[in-house]
Amino acid sequence: MSEHCQIPRAIEKIFSASHCSTAYLGGSLTVGVGASDTSTKSFRSLFTSYLYEKYHPIYHNQVSEIMGAVGACESYVAAFTLGRNIIPANPDLALVEFCVNDFNVPDETLVLKGMEGIVRQLLSAKCDVMILGAGSREGNINHAPHRRIAEHYDLPFVDMQTHIFARLKEKNLSWDDVALEFEVNDPWHVNDLGNMFYFEAIRNEFERQVDLFRAVKKRERNAPLPPPLVSDELQYVRLIDPTVRNKDLSLSGEWTPKPPQFVPWYFDHVLMGSPGATMTLKFRGTAVAVFGLMYHNGLKVEAELDGREIPGFYVRHFIEFGKGLVMAHGLSDSEHVLKLTVAQPSRRHNKLANPSAQVAYLGIASKHEKAGND
Repeated sequence: MSEHCQIPRAIEKIFSASHCSTAYLGGSLTVGVGASDTSTKSFRSLFTSYLYEKYHPIYHNQVSEIMGAVGACESYVAAFTLGRNIIPANPDLALVEFCVNDFNVPDETLVLKGMEGIVRQLLSAKCDVMILGAGSREGNINHAPHRRIAEHYDLPFVDMQTHIFARLKEKNLSWDDVALEFEVNDPWHVNDLGNMFYFEAIRNEFERQVDLFRAVKKRERNAPLPPPLVSDELQYVRLIDPTVRNKDLSLSGEWTPKPPQFVPWYFDHVLMGSPGATMTLKFRGTAVAVFGLMYHNGLKVEAELDGREIPGFYVRHFIEFGKGLVMAHGLSDSEHVLKLTVAQPSRRHNKLANPSAQVAYLGIASKHEKAGND
């Protein structure tokens, strides 16, 4: 545990009667799934309200929330989205929780790259960062990769998992008291009480940081970024909207734009591809991702990279939500070709008319393309 303030810019903004915008990145836990009212009872909303209710009467500061949390999103997927969802809003403080969604991901290197990409993008934007570690009914969520990133970049790590179990023990309660009554086999999402416990853990660490700031024990606010712990591969990323004209992107077959009213906020557009339709991208970079909308009549997207088959993106699920997949990383920093093909429907799964694969973005990581999103 660091003995100097690790988030001096954000606290400085509050103490100087300025505006402190707080960004939240994570999955459905950060969205607030499980809270009776995500706008007032989620740990996210509780912390934003706390910053205003405690400090505005003293310092006349203003606070606001930047929403960057998307359900079912891993860190290495979210790394591609900051340039759209977070950085343009000029955040001062970011709370980042991907421990739960990164849990059981077999490629730990990709997790570290994802967290490192997020942190380096935020710190480069002069945004302070707190990394959060939520938990589960079994208390078995592994925080180690995220702690490594926090320690390397001298960031606070909030062990929400330890805190919630300590509070349950203190009150002679069990996980059943914070679990969702209407769900079975859901060991992660928590109700209003669970969100309150998570908020307490964040608040306690923030107050510790405030005490260190007041004691004039703080790190250099403009300290340069250290060398990467693992890789800065996902620091330089961009999203490509397939509905926007691009000389390096070609479509064949039947692609139809999804009606705008059915496109979720975290996508600009969605293209619905019929069986046999293809999408081909020529790019220079080291990593490539695809983002789509999963739904109950979705089709698999088969993939080839430089003429070789790689695992595709299956966009069928019993509920609709956005999902991203990093299709390849650690590539040679050279020219590549990605070809996506909408597979034929399955008689077993696709029983409705007009099944499709719904694609929203392609993501590229490349230091040669720092210009932002297309």
